[in-house]
Amino acid sequence: MKRLLKTLVFASLLLFISCGNNPEKSRLYYDKGMDYLYHSQFEEAIEYFDKAIKFNDKNHEAYFYRGCAKYNIYQKDEALEDYNKTLEIDPEYLQAYFNIGLYYRSINDYDMACYYFKIAEAKGRPNMEDYTKHCR
Repeated sequence: MKRLLKTLVFASLLLFISCGNNPEKSRLYYDKGMDYLYHSQFEEAIEYFDKAIKFNDKNHEAYFYRGCAKYNIYQKDEALEDYNKTLEIDPEYLQAYFNIGLYYRSINDYDMACYYFKIAEAKGRPNMEDYTKHCR
């Protein structure tokens, strides 16, 4: 009985370690997700970004690009969640502000779109004039 308990504890520990923070594995899955995203295979990209996040839940780029993939398959609300998570991890990731602005523009909430476009512009994202010129 003692041996069984030790085996179970060891197996649990191994499982915990293998699913924990592993930036190298995260990067491998992220890169594969980017390949799928580049080829417009959005569902596959999401699967690999999910795996990248599983191995490093601070991988802001995996959240961001998973959001892009979701946006492209009309899962816009889920994309917004990923963009917000990106900013929670890295508030200086300017493209996330821009994409949130695009989300709000797509649902005709122009005040919120302008709000995020202006943040992106103020933080230094280039080429924002066309997006902010009609904002108050």
